[in-house]
Amino acid sequence: MDHTGEAQRTDLMTITRHVLNEQSKHPEAHGDFTILLSHIVLGCKFVCNAVTKAGLAKLIGLAGQTNTQGEEQKKLDVLSNDVFVKALISSGRTCILASEENEEAIFVEPSKRAH
Repeated sequence: MDHTGEAQRTDLMTITRHVLNEQSKHPEAHGDFTILLSHIVLGCKFVCNAVTKAGLAKLIGLAGQTNTQGEEQKKLDVLSNDVFVKALISSGRTCILASEENEEAIFVEPSKRAH
């Protein structure tokens, strides 16, 4: 119970459940956006876990490289970029990816591209 004596809600909706519920309201939806968001959510969870354990995993500090803007890359920047690139490619819903961490755009190989 909260400070007013009312019971607190424990039936929180996840982003995945919310997106699926919204998709079901649109019969014309093919699920591509839902799949893409699901992969982004997975990437977020992985990065969140890495940030939580960054000190133990020696992910704090500089990576010894610079990004396209000439800034020193941090280890978590590099890890996060790699995670999201892999998550977006594995979604099968992307063709080209761009990031400040990469000099060039990433062209997804045709067999893994969105249709």
